[in-house]
Amino acid sequence: MITIQLSNASNGVIKKVIDTQYNGVDQSIEIVTLYELNEEDKLEYFIKLMNMLKDISKDLGIHLGSDYDGVQMHFDLDWGDKYNPTIEEVDDKIKDLRNEIKDLKEYKKFLTENDDN
Repeated sequence: MITIQLSNASNGVIKKVIDTQYNGVDQSIEIVTLYELNEEDKLEYFIKLMNMLKDISKDLGIHLGSDYDGVQMHFDLDWGDKYNPTIEEVDDKIKDLRNEIKDLKEYKKFLTENDDN
């Protein structure tokens, strides 16, 4: 049986994964990971937090979808609902969205040209 324990640390979160059936026998193993979460850099903080949540999902065997599934759960970063972005941030987001649309159009063109496969 696998048990996951989470506890606070002064600089983040400690995760212990305890497997009492390691290698299919009555051996026990404990894997300890420290996720250092520095709240001074919000972007870095959220990236590390997302990695921790992904790792916990894997440890628990929770399937979030694969690259080949029609639906896949992603952890994503975006603006808060009440956040007022700067003009530069809006311009960057527009640029990113235009690139995403361009990529989708190119993929659609590829699909239509190779429809006979």
